[in-house]
Amino acid sequence: MSARMPMRVYFADLTHTGQAIASNTFPLGVAFVASHAQQKLGNLLETKVFKYPEEFAKAVEADTPDIACFSNFSWNSDLSLSFAKLIKDKYPETIIVFGGPNYPIIADEQEAFLRDNPVIDFYVWLEGEQAFVDLYQALEASNFKVNVLKANKSNVAGVHYVGEQGFIRSELGLRLQDLTETPSPYQTGMMDKFFDGILIPMLQTNRGCPFTCTFCTEGAGYYNKVRWSSHNRVEKDLTYISDRVEVPDLIVVDSNFGMYKQDIDICHTIAALQEKKGWPKYLHVSAGKNQKERVLKAAEIVNGAINLSATVQSIDDLVLENIKRRNISLDSLLDMSKEAERLGANSYSEVILCLPGDTRNAHFSSIRAMIDADVNFLRMYQLMLLPGSEMSGKASREKFGFVSRYRVLPRCFGVYELFGESFSVAEIEEICVAHNTMEFDDYLECRALNLSVEIFYNSGIFRELIEFLKLRGLLASEFIERVYSAARNPESPLFDLFTGFLEENLANLWNSRADLAQFVIEPGTVSKYIAGEYGNNELFKYRSLAFFRRQLDLHNVAFGVARDYLVEEDICDELTAKYLDQLRRYSMLRKDAMLEVGRTEKEMFDFDFLLLEKENFGVEPSEFARPKAVEIGFSHSAEQRELISTYIHQYGTDVVGLGRILIRSHVNKLYRQTGRVGEHSVDSRKFGAYDDQTAGVPATG
Repeated sequence: MSARMPMRVYFADLTHTGQAIASNTFPLGVAFVASHAQQKLGNLLETKVFKYPEEFAKAVEADTPDIACFSNFSWNSDLSLSFAKLIKDKYPETIIVFGGPNYPIIADEQEAFLRDNPVIDFYVWLEGEQAFVDLYQALEASNFKVNVLKANKSNVAGVHYVGEQGFIRSELGLRLQDLTETPSPYQTGMMDKFFDGILIPMLQTNRGCPFTCTFCTEGAGYYNKVRWSSHNRVEKDLTYISDRVEVPDLIVVDSNFGMYKQDIDICHTIAALQEKKGWPKYLHVSAGKNQKERVLKAAEIVNGAINLSATVQSIDDLVLENIKRRNISLDSLLDMSKEAERLGANSYSEVILCLPGDTRNAHFSSIRAMIDADVNFLRMYQLMLLPGSEMSGKASREKFGFVSRYRVLPRCFGVYELFGESFSVAEIEEICVAHNTMEFDDYLECRALNLSVEIFYNSGIFRELIEFLKLRGLLASEFIERVYSAARNPESPLFDLFTGFLEENLANLWNSRADLAQFVIEPGTVSKYIAGEYGNNELFKYRSLAFFRRQLDLHNVAFGVARDYLVEEDICDELTAKYLDQLRRYSMLRKDAMLEVGRTEKEMFDFDFLLLEKENFGVEPSEFARPKAVEIGFSHSAEQRELISTYIHQYGTDVVGLGRILIRSHVNKLYRQTGRVGEHSVDSRKFGAYDDQTAGVPATG
């Protein structure tokens, strides 16, 4: 009897590519499942892992898989389903397996999901490595006949399906006790093809989260115990990646990186790579929610490459009670922000709009608190009702009176082809826009404040100005709220920016998922999304426009508001006015057209801004006034030019790409560096109005 040919098994963690590479990360999750299966089943199967839909389509057309496995996230669910349907239509014997967090947690909702998507033969719920192996072995026992397995009502731990016998919801199996039970997909070579200068490598050193936040898919008890990989494995993975990587970033997907003593050892390994190879320049993590001293130590070891986070979501006691969350104290947050500044790292916090119990005042208060805690970057999210979270369940919706709207997820759309058939896909998300304590109009007001924070506060865009105001006893949060009001005034040079932002917010929201789903499949609709006519991430789009194309207007509004604030407080003397004028010019020369790496400038100033910069502008400017003007040069360093070139290659320079650069980079490290040219007499100074014809327009944009 001849040996059976290996089963061809494809693992696809697809990303949309219509407008940009929407999920520009390595397919780590499905690679873990593939690697585990390859180890356990050996020559019984031939595995391949995919990220790009175009490559996946070619592979399917050339050699149709016996089993096609798809990840199911909010950003690729419909894309995966669309490919699965076409494969199933043409090759009914191909077994379709889904897995991932975009799946309900309540039994009747899970059944409804599977009945609504009959193309899915089996759904692997939660941890997938061993569950897929068990499913494969059950299929093998049924001669790979799906109907036979289902007719027998076979129970496979962690696997759900619908058959003629009804909905089979097997109990969850045991989680992996040690992540090294699964071979590294890096060291097996499975990930080599993804080192393409676009995708960012991801690393998981532990799995699980001890916290129970209701808006998060890891808030369930299943993941409450943390499982670890060995340091030896992590060290080998990091070395393997560093030998091949072409992008400056690394993402560690642990839920609380830096919170555990093992993380310190990992940071020492990363620091050695930074010294030897100059990588990673940026380390993207979800930092630990307690043990802040250890988190700060981790950031120090890796030379400030970590974005230090203190994710509060809200500071309102009622909101925190409703979402089953406790926060660190604001004093601890302030300490973290100061330490981050010392290390040259970004500190950030997160606030989610429209959480249950939230109000306009509560949201504004949360924003104020984070700004006055000196957090460098404030991430402001809308409340997505994720299918795999407690908050999306029927009980929460009824208790809090959620009013939701639907929108196409930004960048998550495109036109694809398989078996000669072209098809359009767009991912739809559900967000909360009102509930029993927040009106829709208040939601819009909060969104406008969020934009103000994005363009006038985040990344320290006006840190120099804000530090001066603080020296005069004025609150940064009050300055931002004044800017928020001034920028929306019809006389403001930014009025069109805020008007467009709110109009797009409204235009992108739909009352009905079904209506939106029908709209996106109409001929030409997705092409308009790709062209940017519909469906942008409004915050990222308008922040990009402001940062890269409207620096002059930003500076005019910010410095105008600051001057008025100081005059109102009767603390704007002649020297202060002079300082503000020159600080505005200094700031513009550093930040305007910041992607123009060939642009160099030099100019004369009555204040030694170089010394002020070394003091982070937290000292009295009058002490740095000079009788002879100081000439200062502005240019990008060679390292900055290389970094900017890498980002432009990775993301492009359209509005969407510029937004991705703002997300991924430490933006303040893209500003031109300054240096002393020489000292000259005051008479040789050159000041005056900035050239309105060229300000803020990058050559690359």
